[in-house]
Amino acid sequence: MERKKRLFSCALLILGIVVVIPHTTKGSVKEQEDYSEEKSGIPDVVSSAVFDANYNMVVVANSDKIEGKEGFARTVVHMCQDNSFRSVKFSTDIRGYPTGLDISVFLSRKDVEERKEPACKIEFKTDDFSKGYNIKDNPDKFHLFLDEKEIEFY
Repeated sequence: MERKKRLFSCALLILGIVVVIPHTTKGSVKEQEDYSEEKSGIPDVVSSAVFDANYNMVVVANSDKIEGKEGFARTVVHMCQDNSFRSVKFSTDIRGYPTGLDISVFLSRKDVEERKEPACKIEFKTDDFSKGYNIKDNPDKFHLFLDEKEIEFY
């Protein structure tokens, strides 16, 4: 009888450990993932919409501030050209690459949710829409604008 009680107690202890540990660990891992993403400094897309192959996007900087906005703008455009955002992969097999970009940049997802003003606006567009230029194959035909001021792309 004593042996059965010990086995039962051990089984309950093991069951308790199996149930409790994943829940306590899961919460802390989730918090670490959120924190690391929010503070990573790696831009990511929160939402996007396509209008006639022109992409309108909301991007988060995942940072408290943007050091060197011009370099940041170039990085975001290059990420669009390389289709290298973490959370979104654009489909380019049917329509090809975008013919223009209109990007609102926020520091964090929280800023988007709270409907704060964007930290900056990025546009990458061409003057000649009739030629069918796209951001990947013809970047030399495009102009980069940061907060409505043209800046050097390369």
